[in-house]
Amino acid sequence: MAQSLSELQWQNRVLILFGTDGTAIEEQSSELLTGRDALAERDMLVFTVAGDRLDPVYGPVPDGEDAQSLRARFGVDPAAPFTAILIGKDGQEKWRADSVVPRAEIEAVIDAMPMRRAGR
Repeated sequence: MAQSLSELQWQNRVLILFGTDGTAIEEQSSELLTGRDALAERDMLVFTVAGDRLDPVYGPVPDGEDAQSLRARFGVDPAAPFTAILIGKDGQEKWRADSVVPRAEIEAVIDAMPMRRAGR
Protein backbone atom coordinates (compact mmCIF):
# COMPACT_ATOMS: atom_id res chain seq x y z
CA MET A 1 0.00 0.00 0.00
CA ALA A 2 1.29 3.47 -0.90
CA GLN A 3 2.02 6.05 1.77
CA SER A 4 0.84 9.64 1.95
CA LEU A 5 3.08 12.34 0.52
CA SER A 6 4.12 13.44 4.02
CA GLU A 7 4.98 9.85 4.96
CA LEU A 8 7.38 9.70 2.01
CA GLN A 9 9.53 12.42 3.60
CA TRP A 10 13.13 11.25 4.10
CA GLN A 11 12.42 8.17 1.93
CA ASN A 12 11.68 9.40 -1.58
CA ARG A 13 12.03 12.31 -3.93
CA VAL A 14 8.72 12.93 -5.68
CA LEU A 15 8.12 14.42 -9.11
CA ILE A 16 4.54 15.51 -9.77
CA LEU A 17 3.48 16.25 -13.34
CA PHE A 18 0.42 18.52 -13.34
CA GLY A 19 -1.42 19.44 -16.48
CA THR A 20 -4.32 19.86 -18.80
CA ASP A 21 -2.12 19.01 -21.80
CA GLY A 22 -2.06 15.22 -21.99
CA THR A 23 0.57 15.40 -24.72
CA ALA A 24 3.07 17.23 -22.48
CA ILE A 25 2.40 14.87 -19.57
CA GLU A 26 2.87 11.84 -21.83
CA GLU A 27 6.03 13.31 -23.36
CA GLN A 28 7.60 14.05 -19.96
CA SER A 29 6.56 10.65 -18.60
CA SER A 30 8.10 8.87 -21.59
CA GLU A 31 11.29 10.91 -21.26
CA LEU A 32 11.60 9.96 -17.59
CA LEU A 33 10.87 6.28 -18.18
CA THR A 34 13.82 5.99 -20.56
CA GLY A 35 15.89 6.11 -17.37
CA ARG A 36 14.14 3.74 -14.98
CA ASP A 37 17.48 2.80 -13.38
CA ALA A 38 18.22 6.49 -12.78
CA LEU A 39 14.81 6.94 -11.14
CA ALA A 40 15.42 3.95 -8.86
CA GLU A 41 18.95 5.10 -8.01
CA ARG A 42 17.59 8.51 -6.97
CA ASP A 43 14.73 7.07 -4.86
CA MET A 44 12.13 8.69 -7.13
CA LEU A 45 8.37 8.40 -7.32
CA VAL A 46 6.62 10.05 -10.26
CA PHE A 47 2.91 10.59 -10.77
CA THR A 48 0.58 12.78 -12.79
CA VAL A 49 -2.27 15.07 -11.79
CA ALA A 50 -4.69 15.71 -14.66
CA GLY A 51 -8.24 16.83 -14.02
CA ASP A 52 -9.31 15.00 -10.87
CA ARG A 53 -7.07 11.99 -11.55
CA LEU A 54 -3.77 10.98 -9.98
CA ASP A 55 -2.00 8.33 -12.03
CA PRO A 56 1.32 6.56 -11.45
CA VAL A 57 4.25 6.95 -13.82
CA TYR A 58 6.97 5.35 -11.69
CA GLY A 59 6.09 3.88 -8.30
CA PRO A 60 2.73 4.16 -6.53
CA VAL A 61 0.55 7.24 -6.19
CA PRO A 62 0.61 8.42 -2.55
CA ASP A 63 -2.51 7.60 -0.52
CA GLY A 64 -4.70 10.31 0.93
CA GLU A 65 -3.88 12.86 -1.77
CA ASP A 66 -6.27 14.44 -4.25
CA ALA A 67 -5.78 16.65 -7.29
CA GLN A 68 -7.38 19.76 -5.81
CA SER A 69 -5.38 19.72 -2.58
CA LEU A 70 -2.10 19.08 -4.42
CA ARG A 71 -2.74 22.00 -6.78
CA ALA A 72 -3.55 24.25 -3.81
CA ARG A 73 -0.54 23.07 -1.80
CA PHE A 74 1.88 23.78 -4.65
CA GLY A 75 0.08 26.79 -6.14
CA VAL A 76 -0.61 25.21 -9.51
CA ASP A 77 -3.35 26.82 -11.61
CA PRO A 78 -5.88 24.15 -12.66
CA ALA A 79 -5.84 25.70 -16.16
CA ALA A 80 -2.03 25.51 -16.51
CA PRO A 81 -1.15 23.29 -19.50
CA PHE A 82 1.87 21.70 -17.77
CA THR A 83 3.81 22.07 -14.53
CA ALA A 84 6.44 19.70 -13.15
CA ILE A 85 7.37 19.98 -9.47
CA LEU A 86 10.20 18.12 -7.76
CA ILE A 87 9.87 17.55 -4.01
CA GLY A 88 13.03 16.67 -2.13
CA LYS A 89 13.38 14.05 0.57
CA ASP A 90 12.92 16.85 3.11
CA GLY A 91 9.39 17.38 1.76
CA GLN A 92 10.14 20.81 0.27
CA GLU A 93 9.74 21.94 -3.32
CA LYS A 94 13.17 21.94 -4.99
CA TRP A 95 12.48 22.67 -8.65
CA ARG A 96 9.65 23.62 -10.99
CA ALA A 97 9.24 23.73 -14.77
CA ASP A 98 6.38 24.78 -17.02
CA SER A 99 7.52 22.82 -20.06
CA VAL A 100 8.84 19.34 -20.80
CA VAL A 101 12.54 19.06 -19.94
CA PRO A 102 15.22 16.48 -20.70
CA ARG A 103 15.60 13.76 -18.09
CA ALA A 104 19.25 14.78 -17.67
CA GLU A 105 18.20 18.23 -16.44
CA ILE A 106 16.06 16.75 -13.67
CA GLU A 107 18.82 14.30 -12.75
CA ALA A 108 21.32 17.18 -12.54
CA VAL A 109 19.03 19.07 -10.14
CA ILE A 110 18.75 15.98 -7.93
CA ASP A 111 22.45 15.17 -8.12
CA ALA A 112 23.28 18.68 -6.86
CA MET A 113 21.13 18.23 -3.72
CA PRO A 114 23.06 17.93 -0.45
CA MET A 115 21.40 14.63 0.54
CA ARG A 116 22.18 13.14 -2.86
CA ARG A 117 25.81 14.29 -2.69
CA ALA A 118 25.97 12.68 0.76
CA GLY A 119 24.88 9.40 -0.80
CA ARG A 120 21.28 9.41 0.45
